[in-house]
Amino acid sequence: MTFRQAVEATPVLAGALQSGLGAVRAAHKERILAEDTRRIQGSVDIDSALKSTHPNDARWDYAVGHRHRNGQVDTVYWIEVHPANSREVKAVLSKLQWLRSWLKGSAPRLGGMPKEFIWISSGKTSFTLTSPQQKQLALQGLRHVGRAFSIPCKANA
Repeated sequence: MTFRQAVEATPVLAGALQSGLGAVRAAHKERILAEDTRRIQGSVDIDSALKSTHPNDARWDYAVGHRHRNGQVDTVYWIEVHPANSREVKAVLSKLQWLRSWLKGSAPRLGGMPKEFIWISSGKTSFTLTSPQQKQLALQGLRHVGRAFSIPCKANA
């Protein structure tokens, strides 16, 4: 199943799929890049798309579909742009828990695709690569990448 098909199979995301990185808000455009933009299969502003149905939930920001040069299926990059300090780790992990629950209950086709959970700093990062916070994130399958993320052409082997 492609990213597009999985999004289209999720009724609450009807009309939310944008080509390329078109769903990324202007304030975040410089933070989400791709080594080869032609490999982007589309994007969804999850936060905006689910605001009316989940108004009080801590919603995730974006889903970006990508077909790696060495891949046979699309990978979904679940991207959150959020302040990166030790006080915000709990908030982002709460958003990740919400996302996983939403995928399981409301978007199982998207949830079943290969995926990576990415946290991009919206400002200065106050913890280091070897900090307890980074270890906590890694244990939850969340990768903090700093101030910008470039989607690679090839998947990690």
